Amino acid sequence: MAAPKFEIIQTEYENPDATDNLKLSMAVVSNTPEKELEQNIRENSAKYHDWLQMKEAHDGIAVLIGGGYSINDHIEDIKDLKENGAVIITMNGSAKWCRDNGITPDWQVIVDAKKETADLVDPGESWKIFASQCNPLTTEKAADLTLAHFGLETIEDFLPEERVKKGGYVLLGCGTTVGMAALSVAFSQGYREMHIFGYDSSYENGNSHGYNQKINQFMPTTKVTWNNKTFTASVAMKGQAEKFPINKRALELAGCEIKVYGEGLLQTICNTKHEDLTEKEKYQLMWNMPSYRHVAPGEYVVDTFLDVVKPDGTVIDFGCGTGRAGIKIAESNDVILVDFTDNCRDQEALFLPFIQADISEKIPVKGDYGFCTDVMEHIPTEDVKYVIANIMNATDKAFFQISTVEDGFGVLINEPLHLTVKPHSWWKEEFESRGYTVEWESDQSVASLFYISRQEKNK
Repeated sequence: MAAPKFEIIQTEYENPDATDNLKLSMAVVSNTPEKELEQNIRENSAKYHDWLQMKEAHDGIAVLIGGGYSINDHIEDIKDLKENGAVIITMNGSAKWCRDNGITPDWQVIVDAKKETADLVDPGESWKIFASQCNPLTTEKAADLTLAHFGLETIEDFLPEERVKKGGYVLLGCGTTVGMAALSVAFSQGYREMHIFGYDSSYENGNSHGYNQKINQFMPTTKVTWNNKTFTASVAMKGQAEKFPINKRALELAGCEIKVYGEGLLQTICNTKHEDLTEKEKYQLMWNMPSYRHVAPGEYVVDTFLDVVKPDGTVIDFGCGTGRAGIKIAESNDVILVDFTDNCRDQEALFLPFIQADISEKIPVKGDYGFCTDVMEHIPTEDVKYVIANIMNATDKAFFQISTVEDGFGVLINEPLHLTVKPHSWWKEEFESRGYTVEWESDQSVASLFYISRQEKNK
């Protein structure tokens, strides 16, 4: 269905007797096979004929309640909003939590396709909005059910042909979590004022939820540091926290007012001012924007790299980004990808060896050749000398492509991305003044290309 089949993140394990943490790559796969999702969609869409439709915007208030631990700190806030006419939209087990705390849920949204999710269906009279990909054991437990179709690229291939021709339903965009899906549902139903509770996306006192939810036990977790705070999060929740600000901004541009309550990972990311973002945090956000990864300039100079350098060993792609250049290089050489964010690579590049590392610090890898394209201009000028030294300590020969013009994407986060915009001559002097030999160069007006080495140039 063109949905992501897996992603890979790098996580660390602490060993008090080691000089550094053990870094391991973790493959994260969908909890339901693709064929099973397709069958669920076919079966549910044939059986249930009430499909979610788009409604006009109105001045109603939507309260969205996830399962994060912080919901226990905002019971009175939720009750006050309910008393003022807000619709209470719950997700999974937060419906039961609401009832246990004297709050009657109006809607329940479920998107998870696991069979066990059936145990989370609210037995009360809330309006059930379940994804068509849900297991039939889940959908059959809902008395008042509306199917929501989420816009996987080919989902309409699995819907009844006559209904597709008839139309009159909405395809929703969402992330991979029920929290992100519920945002889309609320917007589709005309709500433009949203109050968000329990979207923590992190653990508190070892608990993933503000209530006991057994199906979320034993999920793989990772450490995430943001704005000098370190959180424990499941892999799915880490992704939600990083993508949420992008979705929130899109909804705000579409006329929404969104208030997020709590102090978990997601709230911390959301509330960090753009000017306070570290460079790593800045790009962790940028790589969640599909438009940012649309063009990968490095892939267009691979042929030049191969022709000029003629590599015959291991190539390290420093600041690999999408990894599309690495894929091309891997056709003729061994490649190791290096970047300081774990969400930059395209799906197709995940099979290549990858090391998450900050190239402004010592790089824990050695190779025969370096390939560094559209990276150096992103480095703060005062750090350029350290990055060059680190790259050349990891390999004796390196090819660079460096943009010499301002960037066009920083406006998306109100922060410039190109921090060192210098002419060709400045970069050449930077390499040579540090004792490296420029073996080859090309000034292309908007970018500079260099092949440098540690060796003295033959006279």
